[in-house]
Amino acid sequence: MPQQSTISVPVPTDTFLALYEFLKGESVDLDPVEAVERAIDYWIDNASWKPEMSERKRTSAAFRWKEVSLPDGTEVRMKYRGEYHYARIEGDAFLVEGARSSPSQFAHAVTNTSRNAWRDLEVKRPHDRTWMLAAKLRREK
Repeated sequence: MPQQSTISVPVPTDTFLALYEFLKGESVDLDPVEAVERAIDYWIDNASWKPEMSERKRTSAAFRWKEVSLPDGTEVRMKYRGEYHYARIEGDAFLVEGARSSPSQFAHAVTNTSRNAWRDLEVKRPHDRTWMLAAKLRREK
């Protein structure tokens, strides 16, 4: 049987170790690399009929903030006096505690003063691992 060619795909070390520990704890006699391959096959087989598995389908709607598009599921936060306050993008709406708002209205409501929301708000889109200052996101566009 001819050997199949392979490529390496970077996976965060903690994720790979968690998979290893899971397989070990479940007494599954499966190499973690093979488990990753099976997981990819599973995702391919199921993503088209499970919208929650497809980022593209989940983020088709977006909130437009000037030149920046924030996809559905984006989290927005602002730290004021040591406390975080949160908003969320759902579809094409910017929501604060379930009510439609805007980034500047959100910043004003938190501080009761006029604020530059680009400077004060942090954004975490569904595919982001970390929070990003809105002004930085704006510069990258």
